[in-house]
Amino acid sequence: MNNSDAGSSMEQLLKVPVYVGLLIKTAAQLMSHPMELVRVNMQANVIHHSRLSINHMFRLMARHGLPGFYYGIVASCLRCTVHTISTYTLFYNLRDNKYVQMLQPYNTSTVLGVTGFWGGILATPFAKLAVIRQADLTRGSYERRNYRNFWRGLTCMYAKGGFIYLFTGWKINSFSSASVAMLYSPISDQVNTMTSWFHTLNEPWISDLVTMALTGSIITVIMTPVDALATLTLNESSHYGRTSYPYLCKKIIRKHGYKGFFFGWKPALIALIPHTVLATFVYRFLLDRYIT
Repeated sequence: MNNSDAGSSMEQLLKVPVYVGLLIKTAAQLMSHPMELVRVNMQANVIHHSRLSINHMFRLMARHGLPGFYYGIVASCLRCTVHTISTYTLFYNLRDNKYVQMLQPYNTSTVLGVTGFWGGILATPFAKLAVIRQADLTRGSYERRNYRNFWRGLTCMYAKGGFIYLFTGWKINSFSSASVAMLYSPISDQVNTMTSWFHTLNEPWISDLVTMALTGSIITVIMTPVDALATLTLNESSHYGRTSYPYLCKKIIRKHGYKGFFFGWKPALIALIPHTVLATFVYRFLLDRYIT
């Protein structure tokens, strides 16, 4: 589970070719992975252990050398690829639909919400694989699922419970993906209003950077409780899809109180930095070539 889109406008990235958007998001994924690894482990362990600090996580990652900071990177990139391609493909098909054309313009929050929802569903097995692989970092040697090979990992998960197990958590994963896509425009508009004085500057990229950074930060904080529950759901491999959300919420509250839903918000905000910077500068660089 990953809110990378909170740091970049899907409305902007959907205007460039698929491979360009995928390259931007993959590059940002590689740069932000260490902090995403911290976030995932904080949230995945919220009902099992005391709170993990960022310093503790970095020491744990450092024990494995440089590969420790990129634990589960293959699965994370797969999730990013499947989600991005499915979102782009659905958007490009919907924009020419006669019924969708009544929702002019095509990049409305409704259309983006639909594409985000289905992208979240299709990416669920890979999001589950990514969370399980990353959460193994804080497990003992004999407790790890060891899904280093993504194909073997998917096969193993299928053997545990078929497609039901592979898609455990699809509801909250797709809800999170759709919510991020739909929240961006209205929040961005409000941020633009509050920071209108940046538009008077000679460098338009400064305005874009500030808007994306503030919008992404607000969405990340809002979505942190949902992300925490999604990460926990995707990582709970022993219940085969029968663990209810109310049950998990009660366990989080019993262990940490309501603040347990906000574990991982700091590394999530830090992880937004490469997404925001890349989306800002690359979008501006490609503006004349692909959009105007």
